[in-house]
Amino acid sequence: EGNPQLWVRKGKTYNKSGGVKEETEPRWLHAIPVNGQTFDLLEKWDELEWPPTISGKSLGAKLRLIPYWQELKAKYEAQGEWLRPYSFRDTFSVRSHDLEIETTLVCAAMGHSMEVHRRSYRTHEAKTIRKAYERASENRQASRSKRQQQSAELEELV
Repeated sequence: EGNPQLWVRKGKTYNKSGGVKEETEPRWLHAIPVNGQTFDLLEKWDELEWPPTISGKSLGAKLRLIPYWQELKAKYEAQGEWLRPYSFRDTFSVRSHDLEIETTLVCAAMGHSMEVHRRSYRTHEAKTIRKAYERASENRQASRSKRQQQSAELEELV
């Protein structure tokens, strides 16, 4: 499409039933906003002095050198949470589901099956659940009010 984008050229290897190893297809990576911000990672790639290709292992090594990552790790550890490079995948999953992207598409973007997704990744946060129930409650109240209004209008006609 003409826009720069990150590409996963080597798929993930996983075991299928019977011990058969398979590899997921190479795929494009898609930016997901976190609190409305995508961080312009692709545009800042050279500024971050990252190599043209990077593995999960080298990503972790590079992150550990960044002061902001160290601050985030300390912040989350103080809250009893564990921040690691793999947290990006959990965040991607949660944010994708928040955007109501179909689960099969989230799985394809992440390079794994629905089974692996259900078993391994978070799809929501407590605040997302709360908002969904608040929205459902508001919708129910609105429907109830509308039915009451329609009923009152019918009674006036009779």
